[in-house]
Amino acid sequence: MLPLTRLLDRNSAQTNGYISKLVILGIDFTFAIFSYCAALLIACKFDLVKAFNLIGWATLLLLVLRSWAFVIFKTYLIIIRYIGEKDYKNVFYAVASSSVVFVMLLYLIPGLLPREEILPVVVVDFLILYILSSGFRIVLRLLIDRLRMQRNSRINTVVFGAGELGAMLVRVLKHNGSHNYRVVAFFDDSDKIYGKLLNGIRVYNPQTSFKEVVKKYDIKVAIIGINDLHDPRRVEFINQCLENHVKVLKVPPTEDWLNDTLHIGQLKDIRFEDLLNRPPIRLDEQKVMESIRGKVVMVTGCAGSIGSEIVRQLLEYGPKKLIGIDIAETPLAEIELHLKKEAKTGVFEAIIGDVRDFEMMENMFFHYRPEYVFHAAAYKHVPIMEKFPAEAIKANVQGTMNVAKLASDIGVHKFVMVSTDKAVKPGNIMGASKRIAEIYVQSLNYCRDNDTQFITTRFGNVLGSNGSVIPIFRRQIEKRQAVTVTHKDVTRYFMTIPEACQLVLEAGAMGKGGEIYIFDMGEPVKIVELAEKMIQMAGLKVGKDIDIVFTGLRPGEKLTEELLDKEEDVIKTHHPKIRKAAVRAYRFADISPMLDQLVFMARAGHPEQELVKLMKEVVPEFTSQNSTFAKLDKRSSNSEFERAQ
Repeated sequence: MLPLTRLLDRNSAQTNGYISKLVILGIDFTFAIFSYCAALLIACKFDLVKAFNLIGWATLLLLVLRSWAFVIFKTYLIIIRYIGEKDYKNVFYAVASSSVVFVMLLYLIPGLLPREEILPVVVVDFLILYILSSGFRIVLRLLIDRLRMQRNSRINTVVFGAGELGAMLVRVLKHNGSHNYRVVAFFDDSDKIYGKLLNGIRVYNPQTSFKEVVKKYDIKVAIIGINDLHDPRRVEFINQCLENHVKVLKVPPTEDWLNDTLHIGQLKDIRFEDLLNRPPIRLDEQKVMESIRGKVVMVTGCAGSIGSEIVRQLLEYGPKKLIGIDIAETPLAEIELHLKKEAKTGVFEAIIGDVRDFEMMENMFFHYRPEYVFHAAAYKHVPIMEKFPAEAIKANVQGTMNVAKLASDIGVHKFVMVSTDKAVKPGNIMGASKRIAEIYVQSLNYCRDNDTQFITTRFGNVLGSNGSVIPIFRRQIEKRQAVTVTHKDVTRYFMTIPEACQLVLEAGAMGKGGEIYIFDMGEPVKIVELAEKMIQMAGLKVGKDIDIVFTGLRPGEKLTEELLDKEEDVIKTHHPKIRKAAVRAYRFADISPMLDQLVFMARAGHPEQELVKLMKEVVPEFTSQNSTFAKLDKRSSNSEFERAQ
């Protein structure tokens, strides 16, 4: 049994709700009496005596009909703060239907009202009652909004996008009291609507009126009411906001709306990815589908940021089975949990394994016999690998050799290796180990007894990947710590995880074997500018709220990265974002003994200097940067980095 106090509270709430309904119904009934009396008075040309004489059974009949209509159409069941189009329609249907029935009864029952007065009285009565009942609801809604605005301190907000989405956003903001945004202006990139009003709010040109509007209304927040941000004018608008300390939010993609309704909680902060100013990548969906559908596919490093996204994208193309292999236990469990539906049906199978373990990988290959292999397993952190060259060799070189050899042995149709721009004229152990892996894979492709098509994909830094600069900066900003940048002139190429993986799939589908594909990464980004943007996105000021501290280049770190060696030619493909590098070819018979020796030395614990020296013999362009191994180089090309420190 409920406690007495809770029972009383419940009854009290129910009573209050019932009373509020009766109040609304009573007000509408009062309006009905007033409108009919006014209609009689107008029809009688304000002759009070004549009008009074017409009040009789017709009046009683009309009030009964009005009451019946108000109940039938539930005009009293309204939530005042959410009054909208449906409520106004219900009032119209109630008033119109009761008026129509009233007219019919007046003509059927003689003597209730003079025939010449019927239509004038009914029409005027209808108009007055509808205006009063609807106007009452409008005024009530405006009063509630005004009271709510006075009660809550509101933040002046602008919306970029004066279209359907922007208009819907404003309606949501007006109807929802759980936020503190007050939209005072629209910006749009269409010159056809400048100066016009949308929901009573003026539309401005961001090119000419931005600073004026921000200053006039003291704008604190801007909401991007357009789904596609990849337009130079929109990116420029976001940059304007950040430079003027205006916090930027965006609406989610339309397909992410809950029940086709936009909610305030779905507004998201702008991310750095939104400022890359690149249009979405268009894949040859049919070609990728033909490559993957019904095939057995293996992905190594499947629990990493790149590998896991490759897995998710591959599953959309209907593979017969997808085997994901990774050595990291917890991330592997997480991706299996995320893909529990595919795991339950057996389409996806997560296996803990190490690409360095040849016997284990051999069992996997001969048991599942994959037709496609995407090799993403690798160590990729430059400073860590600079400290542990042997581990870089074992993971990136030996691991690739194991998987590639097994792929060739069982006749895998295609083997796609995920490489890096750091393999171009490598300046560190990690980049050199990946270049050696590229050399092995490409040379194996041209062996006489090989039927597997080996394809290499090469791209730069991936935004949001494990250990990348974005999560590091984000954690520092959240903790209000100084943001650490190695050097003021460091630049990097960036790509989002989905972009990179889409291009990997496309390159895999188009490749015929032996290619090294490089991806169009756009313009390089200065890391210090990235840090500044992220601080601004958090609504903070550089130098006031958070400092940027330069820590010096780390071992193996370059000031700039390259996607192509100057000695490498580039060949266009049918995809505008993918090009093919014409690199120097190596004979498998020449390179294989050297790599076997390198792996043997790494596993046998030979001194690091000997390992790196042999790596430099395999990759003559490998010149150590900002590293203790620079003394092994025949000629010093480290002066740029010595000057940079």
